[in-house]
Amino acid sequence: MRPKIGLALGSGGLRGLAHVGVLKVLEKENITIDYVAGCSIGSLIGALYCSGHSADTILKLAQSLGKRHWLDFLVPKMGLFSGEKIIETMNLLTKQNSFSELNIPLSIVATDLNEGKEVVFTEGLVSKAVRASISVPGVFVPYQLDDMLLVDGAVLNPTPTDVVLKMGADIVIAVDLSHTNSSCKINNMFDVIIQSIDIMERELMKYRHKENNVIVIKPDVAHISPSSFDRIDECVTIGEKSTYDSLDQLYKIIENIKS
Repeated sequence: MRPKIGLALGSGGLRGLAHVGVLKVLEKENITIDYVAGCSIGSLIGALYCSGHSADTILKLAQSLGKRHWLDFLVPKMGLFSGEKIIETMNLLTKQNSFSELNIPLSIVATDLNEGKEVVFTEGLVSKAVRASISVPGVFVPYQLDDMLLVDGAVLNPTPTDVVLKMGADIVIAVDLSHTNSSCKINNMFDVIIQSIDIMERELMKYRHKENNVIVIKPDVAHISPSSFDRIDECVTIGEKSTYDSLDQLYKIIENIKS
């Protein structure tokens, strides 16, 4: 029997387009993904993929949809952007799907500021879960849901390997964008916030990825600004290279489980 393969897509701002490169290679290698867990930008790309969009289609969307489709500036109170554009665009791209309607099972990770705990979405509208998960503190207004005030899942779980294991995966491919000690040039407020979260994430990640049968792909994108809309192709290429470098390890684990 074929082992079930899960994909954990981590946070990282627009550098998360490296996830698309990972998906492109997995598609070329005919590696079937059975479960996806995403955090922040990883939740957005995971939602598109689980909705039936191929890696190439996601790349074309990233290249053609500009800032106006994602960002809606407002007078700051709890964030620079309201996040409503995120919901509108994701409703369009996911056809207003709920989690139960997706092609691949998906979990999306956010953080509840009121309780200081992780929240994992597995039901309801996918667009609203993405809106919650992508809410970088200080950049997007937190997403209010019932008694919860939700922000970026990266605050507690930047690369949700444990979540996809709980979904039933035998093998996890984790895409970690926070591993490196190098950093990009700080150009704006968004970069300041994301770089600060990156530093926090690196500390968190020291205590994660300890599970068996977890392959961690580490695209070297730290030199790219997390707010850069003009280096999409470079991020994708780096994601592809990092995945090819990890294929031998993946195939070895698959064979070990089969035997």
